[in-house]
Amino acid sequence: MIMSTNNAKQQKKSSDSRADKLKFYSIGSVVLLIGIILLVNVLFDGIFGKALTFDFSDSGQNSVSQDSINYINTLPADAKIRVVGLFDKPEQVSDTQYQYIVPLLDDYVKNSNGRISVEYINPVTHPTIITQLDPSNSHDLASKNGCYVIEYNGKIKVVSPIDCYSYDEQYLYQGMYYVIGNNTEFTFTNAMYVLTQGYSCKAYVVTGLEEEGVEYITKIMDSMSIEVAELQVSDNFVIPEDCDILVLAGPNTDITEKMYVAMTDYISNGGKMLISVNYSLKNVGENYVRLNKLTNQMNISIEPSLISENDPGYQRGGYTVDSVVTVADEFSSYSSIRLLHSTYARSIKAISNPNSGAKASPLLLTSNNASAVIVDQNGNAVAGSDVTGQFNVAMYAANEGADPAKMFVFGTLNFTADDYIGAYGLNDSNVDFFRSCIRELASSKTSNGLNIMTKSVDNYSLDKNMSTTSAATAMLVIFMIVIPVLLIALAVIVYTKRKNL
Repeated sequence: MIMSTNNAKQQKKSSDSRADKLKFYSIGSVVLLIGIILLVNVLFDGIFGKALTFDFSDSGQNSVSQDSINYINTLPADAKIRVVGLFDKPEQVSDTQYQYIVPLLDDYVKNSNGRISVEYINPVTHPTIITQLDPSNSHDLASKNGCYVIEYNGKIKVVSPIDCYSYDEQYLYQGMYYVIGNNTEFTFTNAMYVLTQGYSCKAYVVTGLEEEGVEYITKIMDSMSIEVAELQVSDNFVIPEDCDILVLAGPNTDITEKMYVAMTDYISNGGKMLISVNYSLKNVGENYVRLNKLTNQMNISIEPSLISENDPGYQRGGYTVDSVVTVADEFSSYSSIRLLHSTYARSIKAISNPNSGAKASPLLLTSNNASAVIVDQNGNAVAGSDVTGQFNVAMYAANEGADPAKMFVFGTLNFTADDYIGAYGLNDSNVDFFRSCIRELASSKTSNGLNIMTKSVDNYSLDKNMSTTSAATAMLVIFMIVIPVLLIALAVIVYTKRKNL
């Protein structure tokens, strides 16, 4: 009995010793595994950096698209595009105007194979950067603190963070910025494209006729490698000799006699024009007498009447002045869809001018059950002015010859106005149609550019990480909680099983 007791004690002692060793090995294994994970994480982050960073946002906010990558790959291997932020690189971009810009620029560098570099140089602490980038001071970079400068072969373009987003125009009128679209990639890629490829032609946008903004069409044409400048109304109005395209976008007052003479001369010498007007309370009493005399030379007339769409199938939301219009067969290639958006449109009519050799063609059409009516200053229809039928919302006219005069006339501002493009974005079908019209006007020259898509902003707010909040939280939980807990649980199970052997 004494021997049995001694054997039991020896076995228990041996078992306890074995359990202590197993416990030590289990704990040591877990500690070693955690150490290896931490070491691998540090090494991978240091060696591979952004290569192991993933963009989990639904719309790929911080990743350059394949279109941009394809453009970058067409550049010579020794091409050097330098992007300089005129400020210190922010440590935290959360809830700032840079939160989609900084990580996207990092992705440009990652995908450029050395062609693109990004630096942050604060001109306050390094003032020589101003003269280095702009020796002639033509861009006044000293006043552009907080902006980016893109430099290539001595040429530069300045990008302001505010240019990288689309905003709700209703809030802008109230002095507030409500972001509805992310144009960061659109802005930077097209700026690089223009610097590396050069401008193909030049457009002038007439301002000073109480128009409602031309910012977006300026951006669109610039992205098509068309250099854009404003042409202010003045007593000595002259159209520059280098004008390839002349744009009148939404004038609420008629052109002056001086402008009419200059534009007549421009058209008679093969000029290219795009004109857009609408019918609203701001211009209800404006018949555009001199502007009409100009368009009459191309067999087009801008009528003083508001189009109402009576066909429910064409109406949007049941409104007669908010409708879809059909792209004419001749211009079906201008848009991927045949139904576009029109609001508060004037009727655009074909006329027969015996002194004109231009051929005018319908561009956008209403249904056969629309009507055109004259409206007074209070927005009420004038009795007896109602005419029913099919109407043109836009027309195109061109002369014959090798380099003929061309003219697009729109009776709606839905293709050129800042409030429309700002609300519907740069990917809207109307915007694509506008691009096609500009390409037609510039067809004698090359104007391709890159149509980079606008990215929707997740939840209409600027996200603070490369991933959406939900995705970032999920990844945090998985790697920082779930996996370690599973490893510890596995170690405990192994220890328990081995202890009882």
